[in-house]
Amino acid sequence: MNDLFVPAGVAIGLTAIVLWKIFYNNMEVVMNYVEKRKEKEDVSLIIKRNDKPIVSINPHSVLPLASTVKVIIAIAFAKQVSDNTIDEKATIAKEELLKFYVEGTDGGAHMKWVRDFADKDQYTLKEVAIGMIAYSSNANTEFLIHYLGLDAINQIPASLQLNSHTPIFPVVSSLYIPSFIETSEKLTDKTVLLKRLESMSREEYLDCALEIHDHITANEQRRYMNELKLDIDFQKIWSDRLPSASAHDYLTLMQIINQRKTFDKRMQDCIEEILGYGLYIHKANRNWIDQGGLKGGSTLFVFTHASYTTDKEGNQTEVVFLANNLNILISRRLQRNFNSFLLNVLTSQKFREKISA
Repeated sequence: MNDLFVPAGVAIGLTAIVLWKIFYNNMEVVMNYVEKRKEKEDVSLIIKRNDKPIVSINPHSVLPLASTVKVIIAIAFAKQVSDNTIDEKATIAKEELLKFYVEGTDGGAHMKWVRDFADKDQYTLKEVAIGMIAYSSNANTEFLIHYLGLDAINQIPASLQLNSHTPIFPVVSSLYIPSFIETSEKLTDKTVLLKRLESMSREEYLDCALEIHDHITANEQRRYMNELKLDIDFQKIWSDRLPSASAHDYLTLMQIINQRKTFDKRMQDCIEEILGYGLYIHKANRNWIDQGGLKGGSTLFVFTHASYTTDKEGNQTEVVFLANNLNILISRRLQRNFNSFLLNVLTSQKFREKISA
């Protein structure tokens, strides 16, 4: 999800052309889904171009963000760099990051980052932040939550008046909450355990995640860590409890970054370098995008995207898409066709007029 602006260059046979258009290159899929589902209020889409709304559907629905929430952590990182609280060139041992790595839960993101960054014994903090955003490494995210501090991270939404944002917490650690509760409360029945998890208040859930995070940070091996409960019932509860916000708030955030009026230059430059890495790694994007950045996220049930661009002609566009309660087929269709949708939003006046009608 980090190269959504780049058209996929895939060779296909003649007999596969129709299937390709339906599942991989259909700009209509996203809008069709939004229109069909908007009354349920579990999907949101906002598009602005040159500060004028093109689409605004369920802008204030608060929905899970998945990895798109990492934008807030990147901003907290850049603020601490700008304030000289941290040194972006400071090095972190590979083992410190691996403490937070849970195999099989990130779609191979962390190990791809490791390979692309030469599998070193140490990484700079800037490289760790790029791994969090451009590769969506959950291990790097969890490490930065510890390194930057949750209080500092959670001050960012309030400071930018993102009023719908729920608290950010260690989401890798929260994967262990079912087994943590099962072990500590000696619950043996799955149905009972699921009901217990569903009944937890936000405060209790976050407290559990923080306690687990402390155990992981201290490199403690606890009995509950021997098992991750990843079947679909437990994953749904985990997904629904992820940090959430409205599309309106993230559209505001994308505009703040795109307009370059809020942050000091050092902070702005750091944000743009981190959020734009996955975009500019494809050199062709530099030919038509003057500045830009993006972050997406997904779970089995969620697909999200937030991006900002200023093209070479000075047109500024911000796009935020949030969807929850997806099934596997719909999720894959949205993800595989989002690139086409986004490219047309950015490059086709005819398409923008069509979707704004």
